[in-house]
Amino acid sequence: MKFKTIATVTASAFLLTACGNDASDNSKGSESSNEKGDNKQVIALDKIKTSPKEAVKKAQEVYSGQNLKGISYEKSNGEWAYKIEQQKTGTESEVIISDKNKKVLNKETEKEDSINKNDEFKYSDAIDYKKAIKNAKKEFDGDIKEWSLSEDDGKLVYDMDLQKGNTKHEITVDAKNGKVLNHEQD
Repeated sequence: MKFKTIATVTASAFLLTACGNDASDNSKGSESSNEKGDNKQVIALDKIKTSPKEAVKKAQEVYSGQNLKGISYEKSNGEWAYKIEQQKTGTESEVIISDKNKKVLNKETEKEDSINKNDEFKYSDAIDYKKAIKNAKKEFDGDIKEWSLSEDDGKLVYDMDLQKGNTKHEITVDAKNGKVLNHEQD
């Protein structure tokens, strides 16, 4: 009887040790996956598939009759996407559109008591996003972490975060003439 108990305990110990080793191997694998994922938190300009003009058009199909309030481009839930903010009297909306295939990933609208008409703009009022990013890259040659286009104190501007390795820079570009207005290392 003692022999069976010792054998069972020994077998259980081997089994638990083996399971423990597998678990630690899996967690190392997860770390590697996460590290690889972190490296993909930036995107090169030539890898962007959908233009802001196309994303705005798609958002305006979803919520017609609304005016553009903001465009941003960033990684959302592991996927590069545009967030288009729109408004009209009494209503604001947000539409998230996949860069990969132009599909609507999320949409929401809410009632607003007051909206600021000064926040509205037309994408055609701005220089092309590629030109703005190229001007910013003259200041700091990093890949895109995120960018946005919106009215800021009455001025239409592109705000962008560029990153190279662990170094990140925040750059603001005038969306009318392409001039760099602000450049800070984060």
